[in-house]
Amino acid sequence: MSIYSDYDPFARVYNKHWGDDFTTRVFPILEQLVLRQLPSGASILDLCCGTGQMARTLTALGYRVTGLDGSAEMLRFARENAPDAEFIHADARSFEIPQTFDAVISLFDSLNHVMTLEELTTVFRNVCAVLRDNGPFFFDLNMEAGYGLTWNDSFSIVEDDQLCIVRTSYIPEEKTARFDATVMHLEDGWQRTDFALLQKCYPAPDVIAALGTAGLGVVESYCLDHREGLVRLTEDADRAFFLCRKSAVDSSE
Repeated sequence: MSIYSDYDPFARVYNKHWGDDFTTRVFPILEQLVLRQLPSGASILDLCCGTGQMARTLTALGYRVTGLDGSAEMLRFARENAPDAEFIHADARSFEIPQTFDAVISLFDSLNHVMTLEELTTVFRNVCAVLRDNGPFFFDLNMEAGYGLTWNDSFSIVEDDQLCIVRTSYIPEEKTARFDATVMHLEDGWQRTDFALLQKCYPAPDVIAALGTAGLGVVESYCLDHREGLVRLTEDADRAFFLCRKSAVDSSE
């Protein structure tokens, strides 16, 4: 599958308005579930790394980070944000890296952008191939309740040199969400781009089964409760956090 440019028009506004915010919110969970288990200076693959804010946070703590993303424009910002990390322009569904990592992460519902369970399983196999035995793989996904709650909306960001208008929608029967955006930025006059990004909602049992097929087991699933903090995944969770490990004997072989 080819490297894609669907996310390039979104990179500038994502870098400014999304990357830091989500990194701040999810880092305590990552620290609790993953980082405390890793040795000092551990190697981490940040899969679908976006504009590199999490990579920046991790390299500042001494971790050796490699970021991978299919958007060249996202990676342009990532290299500026995290100069101590390494970055690879590749598709999560088809990448090959000749090294193994102590941990792999994929955050900010990146894997919801993989639109079939077959392709999601392929991503999991690719993760298994570069993860050391018993190494943790940590990722999050938007869930059904979250799409129903927040994905039938519109909002805008208006600044002196940038405008972003977003319309979101969700079709429960197809378990498909759509993010339609118009972005304008001031550079040699106003430049306008219209684009749409799609997401797929996956039930937790399907995700866990796909992980097992790929050789990733001992799956734990969590969500955030506004009163109790991090708890085991509930049916009404808007976002799920999955933690699994590569089996010592890779069942995908």
